[in-house]
Amino acid sequence: MGRFLLELKRRNVYRFAAGYLAVAWVTFEVVQGVEGAAGLPVWADSVALILLVAAFPVVLFVAWTFELTPDGIRATRRLDADEAEALPPPRPIDYVMMGGIVLFAGLLAWQPVSHTIRTGAPPLARNDSEVNIVTPAAGTATQASELVPPVPPELSVAVLPFLPFTDDRDDAYFADGLTEEILNSLAALPDLRVTSRTSAFQFRGRDLPSIPEIAASLGVAHVMEGSVRRSGEQVRITVQLIRASDDVHLWSQTYDRTMENVFEIQEDIAENVAAVLDVVLSEENRRQMRNSGTRNIDAFIAFQQGQRLWDRAHEEEDTNRFLEQADAFFARATELAPDFSEAYLLQSDWYGHLLSEGTLADDEAAREQARARHGELLQLAYDTATSDARRAIASVNDLLFADNWTYASETLELAVTSDICAHDNWTQDFAYLYGNLDQRLAYAARLVACDPLNPLTRLYYGNTLLVRGDFNAALEWAEDLSARGMDYEAEVIGFDALLGLGLLDEAEAQLQPHWEWESLRLAARRGGDTAREALTPFLSEDADWFNLILLAWMGDTEAANAVAAEIDARPYGYLDLMTAIDSCRCGAPFDRDAVPDFSRRLAQGGFDWPPEGDLGFPRVPFGRVEVIEN
Repeated sequence: MGRFLLELKRRNVYRFAAGYLAVAWVTFEVVQGVEGAAGLPVWADSVALILLVAAFPVVLFVAWTFELTPDGIRATRRLDADEAEALPPPRPIDYVMMGGIVLFAGLLAWQPVSHTIRTGAPPLARNDSEVNIVTPAAGTATQASELVPPVPPELSVAVLPFLPFTDDRDDAYFADGLTEEILNSLAALPDLRVTSRTSAFQFRGRDLPSIPEIAASLGVAHVMEGSVRRSGEQVRITVQLIRASDDVHLWSQTYDRTMENVFEIQEDIAENVAAVLDVVLSEENRRQMRNSGTRNIDAFIAFQQGQRLWDRAHEEEDTNRFLEQADAFFARATELAPDFSEAYLLQSDWYGHLLSEGTLADDEAAREQARARHGELLQLAYDTATSDARRAIASVNDLLFADNWTYASETLELAVTSDICAHDNWTQDFAYLYGNLDQRLAYAARLVACDPLNPLTRLYYGNTLLVRGDFNAALEWAEDLSARGMDYEAEVIGFDALLGLGLLDEAEAQLQPHWEWESLRLAARRGGDTAREALTPFLSEDADWFNLILLAWMGDTEAANAVAAEIDARPYGYLDLMTAIDSCRCGAPFDRDAVPDFSRRLAQGGFDWPPEGDLGFPRVPFGRVEVIEN
C-alpha cells in the first residue's frame, strides 16, 4: 500500500485529482448559478454533475499513464526495482491526502444516485441540490360534482405547511406564507385540485401521520411537504412531491436563495409539478402564477399574522376583538404591497361584522364610516384580484351590504359556479337566497372537496341538502360528520333531517340535555298544544330574529310580521331577516309586504319568494300569542 501511494505521488496523481475536483466543484456551482438566468433547462445542472463525475476516473487514468515533459506529453516511465526501493517512505500527509480525495470524490459521485436508492426515481432534473422527476401513470379525473370519489383524482395535491428550522415566530409566519404562496401558484395549474389552506394546515409539525394517511384524509393523490431555513438574508427551502398511493417521491429540490429572490421559486415549483403530472401550462396560467400573492417579505409576514387572528376570530368568541387586531396587520400588509387582494378581502370582514351585528346601530356617523371603509376595501380587493372568480367574491361581499341589489343573482352565479376553491362566509350567507339549488349543491360539494377537514364547509353542504329536501342524503351526511368527529355539525344536520322526514319520535330519542334549540324545533314541528306549551315561555317583546322565528312557528302571522317590519326598518336589518329565514327552516317566516326594504332588495336581485327549505313545520295559527316581558 505504501509503495502504491508513493507511485501515485510520483506520477502527480494527487495533484491532478485535487485540481480536477476543485475545478469540477466550481464548474458545477457556476452551472447552478447561471441556470435560471441563462434560460437553461432545469436538468442542465444534473447533466453537468453526471459528466463531471464520469470524467473523474478518466482524469485519474490520464494522470497515471502520462506525464508532461519539456518535450510534450509522454507515457510515464516505469521505475525499476532499485529505483522504487530508493523512494522515501510515505508520510502521514500522503495517507490524509489520499483519504480526502477518495472521500470528496465519493460524496460528489453519491449525489446523483442517492435519491434513486431512496425512492427508485431516476434523476432527470436538478437545480440547486437534487431534483428528481418521475412521470406518474395517467389517471382519470373525477367530475366536479363528485363529492368524495372512491379514488382521489390524479390531478390533486395538498401542500402541507412548511417546517421552519427555528422557533422564531417570524420564521414560522414566513414558512406559512411561503407555503400559501406555493399553494396559490399551484392553484393556477389547469384542472389541478389543490386542497385549501384550512384543511392542509391542520397537518403541522413533525409528528404527523404517514403521507398515505394524510392524503386519504384530504382526498388527494399527491402531497407536497417542505422545510425553510433562514439565516440573515439567505434562505434554504427544501420541497418534495410525494405520490400517496405508494409513498414514492416523484420530485424533490433544494433552493438556496436570498430573501430578495425567494419568491422566484414558487413559479419554478409549479412548473416542475406540472411536468410531473403532465399538465400543459398556457401563458395565462403562467401569468396567474406570477401574479398570485405578493413579493414583499414584510407584507408576506404581516398577512400571515393577520390571518392567524382572523382564523381565531371565526373559531372563538369575541370575534370583533380578534378582527380588530387583525385589521392592523392587514393594513400593514397592503401598505407594503398595494396589490395584495386577499389581504383587502379579509380586512373588510371586520367592518362587515360591525355592520351586521348592530354594533353601530345607534351611531350613524360611525356606521357610515364603517360602510365606506368596507366598500373601499372590497373595491381594492376587486381591482387587484387576479381572476374573475375572486372578483366575483369581492363583488358579492360588497353587494350584500349595498343599498342596491341589482345584478345580485348574476354576481352570485359567477361566484358559486366558478372553479375556485375559496371558503367565504359572506358569499355562503348570500347564497341562501340563490334559487338554483343544483348549482348551490355543486358549489357546496366543491368547497368540501377543496377543504375536506373544514367543519363549516361540511355544515354548508348538509344545510344545502336540507334546503333541497334531500333529507335521506342529509341523514347519511350527518352520519359521515359524526364518524369524522364533527359532532356539532352532525347533530344539527341529522336532527333537522329527521324533522324533514317526519321521524319525530326518532328525533326526540336523540335529544340531549343541552339541546334547548333542538327541543324547541321539535316542539314546533309537532305543532298544536305541544308547540304552544314549549315555545310560549321563550317569547318576549324583543324584535329580534329569534322571537320572529318563534312567532312564525306558532302561526301568529300578525305578530311575526310586526317584528319583521321593525327589524326591516333598522340599518342592515335585512341581514337579521336573512338569518331568520335560514334558521327557521319554515319557508317564509313573514309576509313579503311586511318588509318593504328587504322586499325591494329581493326584487332588484331577482330572488324568488318564498325561499326554499321548509322542514314541514305546521304553523297552525291559534290566535294572538301573549308574550312574556323581560
